[in-house]
Amino acid sequence: MFKTIRNFHKFQLKIVPRSGFHIGAGDTDITPIASDAEFVRISTPWGRTVYIPGSSLKGVFRSDAEALLKSQNKEVCELAKGDRKDKDCGKDINNNNNVEKSEDIYPSVCPSCKTFGNMKMASVVRFEDFFPFKSDESDEEKIKHIDEIEKYTSIRNGIKIDRFTGSTSKGALYDYEVITGGCFYGNILLKNPEIWQVLLIYKTINNIKDGFVKVGGKKSRGLGNLDIQIEALVINSKSEKAITFTKFEDGQFKDNNVQFDFQNAFKERDLIGQKITITDKAAIENYFQQMLTKLPESW
Repeated sequence: MFKTIRNFHKFQLKIVPRSGFHIGAGDTDITPIASDAEFVRISTPWGRTVYIPGSSLKGVFRSDAEALLKSQNKEVCELAKGDRKDKDCGKDINNNNNVEKSEDIYPSVCPSCKTFGNMKMASVVRFEDFFPFKSDESDEEKIKHIDEIEKYTSIRNGIKIDRFTGSTSKGALYDYEVITGGCFYGNILLKNPEIWQVLLIYKTINNIKDGFVKVGGKKSRGLGNLDIQIEALVINSKSEKAITFTKFEDGQFKDNNVQFDFQNAFKERDLIGQKITITDKAAIENYFQQMLTKLPESW
């Protein structure tokens, strides 16, 4: 489905922790002052900083999207102790030697794999890493924001409770690093999506914002409540008069040109057609409300 460019949808997002927030680094720092579970960090040209890995966000989005799909009676791949059961899109493709082209793979996989990919098919959705600065800021501003977000890091203590006695277990004290403020910026990009796939991502963004979905570790202890805001929605479409979505029909990927009434949007001609940038929150909401009315019943 990626042989031709039909459209891009880019969500420019801002993430702000509402509560303590923890994504573990996964490795162990042997220095005496280090916590038992540090927040993940990465080295950048502007200094070493905490960040939100795109892989962590993709896992959260896929998990929530699969729950949403199941609520609509859609069949998705199941995971149990590291092995897929009932439906295994990747295994089904491997067992079918005649399936090689994307036109053959796409209809044979579940809606989740159609959106987030599997070992045989690329993902429609691409997640960036989120950093405590915007990509278009100056070097000085990026260094400043890296320094500022460290002020929001703190260490919390945890203790293991014996379930039989109700008291603390001996030697079970540990600590972990959390972030309680600051901002993270990054993008989620969709390439050649169907209408329902864009709405699926939008719905999960709202579920995170509304507090129904938490991100990171130690969620049962009150962590992971995030405010996620769409600062801008950038749409590139090969049609200058409509948004060209992907439609799979009669064994082929086809253009699905859909008309929208855009409000408070900046339009310009682009190499492949048109580019539309929406920064007004009400206009972004209006776009997705229109999209709901155009959602195919067969999705």
